[in-house]
Order: sequence, then C-alpha cells, then structure tokens
Amino acid sequence: MNLDILSFIVGIIITIIITPFLYNMLLSSECTATNYRNEAIPVGMGLVFVLVQTVIIFLISIYKDTNILLVLGYVISMMLMGLIGAIDDLIGEKSVKGFKGHIKSLFKGELTTGGLKAIIGFLSAALISLVISESYVEMIINTFLIALFTNLINLFDLRPGRAGKMFIILGVILLLTAHETSFNFILLSALGIIIGYIRYDLKARAMMGDIGSNALGITLGIFCAITHPLKIKLIYLAILVLLHIISEFYSFSKIIEKNKILKFIDSLGR
Repeated sequence: MNLDILSFIVGIIITIIITPFLYNMLLSSECTATNYRNEAIPVGMGLVFVLVQTVIIFLISIYKDTNILLVLGYVISMMLMGLIGAIDDLIGEKSVKGFKGHIKSLFKGELTTGGLKAIIGFLSAALISLVISESYVEMIINTFLIALFTNLINLFDLRPGRAGKMFIILGVILLLTAHETSFNFILLSALGIIIGYIRYDLKARAMMGDIGSNALGITLGIFCAITHPLKIKLIYLAILVLLHIISEFYSFSKIIEKNKILKFIDSLGR
C-alpha cells in the first residue's frame, strides 16, 4: 500500500482508539471549559493531534526516503507550538483579544500568553524557514507564510468543529496545488487524525484548544512552504494577510452567519 494513503488510514484508526483515553484523562484532571450548553467538557483535546502525528511521521519516515532534517524540524516546531497552545489553554488571558490586542500589551510591557504565542510562533517559523529556504527572499516569505497559517486556524476555532473543517478544506486545497508530492504523508496523516477526532468537537463534547489549532496551523504552513513554488506561495501569503486584516475589523462568525453556503458548511455535523 502507498505510504501516503497508509498514513491517512493509520491516522484515523489510532485517533479513534486513543481519543477516548485522552478524553477521560483530561476530564478526570479537570482540564475543562464550559460549552454553550453549560457543560464541563475537556479542553486541550488537540493533544491527540500532536501525539498521533508525531508517532506516524516518525514511523513513516523510517520506511520513506525523505529529508529527515526537515521532518525533524517540522515535528519539533509542531510540538513547540502545541506546548505554547497548551499554556494558553490553561492560563491564557481571555480579556485581551486579537493580534492587535496582544501586540499593544507587549508595547505596554505586558506579556500575555497570546503575545508569547505570537513570538514563539514567529521564531519557530523563522527557524524552520532557515532549513527549507534556498534564498533570503524565500526565507522571509516562508517565515510569514508559516506564521500566518499557524494563527489562521486559531482565528476560526470559535464554534464546534469549525477549526477542524477549515483544516480539512485548506488541507485538500494544498494537496491539490502542491508541486512536490514527497511530503504528502505529513498532511494526509494530519487529515486522518482530524477525521478521527472531529465528531467530539462537532457535538461540543470536547474542545481542541490552542494546542490543537496551533499544531494544525503550523502543519498547513510548513506543508505549503515545502511543496509549493514561490509564485503560488506569494498568492497564499497575500490571501493570509488579507484574512488577518479582515479579522481585526470584522467577525468571521458574523460573516459566516450572513452567508447561506458558509452557514450550511459551518453547521454540518452539529
């Protein structure tokens, strides 16, 4: 069987098996938040993505002829962003909203968990870009591409299942536009994991939290950076910049609610 397809199938199976154990662990540890039904549900279920993705990527890399340094850089970056996300989930300052809000706090000498996430996210993007880029120009483009993708999923993680759906849609698009296919297993395994997990999120039984949205976002960013030519990466970067600018002035939730097609997709499975 093709290793790319195998990574997708294994991602689904392992996630279905391990998710109930993580669910009960977080619940018994009182790592919870209140959903819209006023029920205490586990937060930080994105841990399943970090754990399963790390195992699959290393196992596939043993049998697949691939750039092990790049794979290692991806896994370290994903785990680091997952860790920062976990910190934000547990002790995050919820009164400071938006990228602009966290930057303002930094200029006031106040470090929020969101500000820390932005700093670590940018540094992680810059470091992995050093490994994968062939020129200084490409390194700058890759850095911002990865950093903005990392934050994008977080922007949509406001309703049950929305971040997961966004990841699936963007993941499929990136697979279709990729010029380099030797790293498809990275994204296919991630898609398998999300498919195996998403029912918990859709039914508001659990929240993936920033640990999940960060790990998913950086996966999209790094995959895009290593599989697409410069011209296409510039198009993606322009779209990402536009979406982040829009998010500072308008609510994506309100935009989705006012559009019948987007609202239909958003409500699927709930």
